[in-house]
Amino acid sequence: MEIVNHAKEKTITLPVGVRFDPTDDILVYYLRKKVLAQPLPNTLIQDYDVFQTEPWKLPGGEKHLNWQKFFFYNTEARVFENPDKRTAGNGQWRAVEKDQDLIGKRNTLVFWEAKGKRFTETKWVMHEFRLAPISNPSQMTIWAVYRIFEMEKKIGKKSKGSRGETSNSNNVGRA
Repeated sequence: MEIVNHAKEKTITLPVGVRFDPTDDILVYYLRKKVLAQPLPNTLIQDYDVFQTEPWKLPGGEKHLNWQKFFFYNTEARVFENPDKRTAGNGQWRAVEKDQDLIGKRNTLVFWEAKGKRFTETKWVMHEFRLAPISNPSQMTIWAVYRIFEMEKKIGKKSKGSRGETSNSNNVGRA
């Protein structure tokens, strides 16, 4: 299986049957290596400004990447007036879940497309991972890694689970 890294104009070959579908912890592992300027295991995650265009125009997302797009981005390159609403192309990423603790921090954002003066929510979701230094947890590193994907479908309102517990399925697509 071949995957094209558009930023480096390079093709990466994966063994047959292998997909790059990293867990949150693996993405944080890649991010830690990037922050510490250590060699990465591969070049499947490219450096790219994820805020320059709409998510469907970003490179990557082939079936070998499980239809997901992965990018490193230096967050010092752009300053957002409101970090909960970040302009990108003809729309904006809006935060729906902030600072979920893992080994680092994960924010979940949903893309809203501009239609005239109104915004329409899309099915595109972004997970942003950042590291916080142990010495000063409130200070984030400048590098972030992003997982961007399109939800297949939204699930309806609240539903009962098999054991009677309730779940808010509106958050299923956002986490």
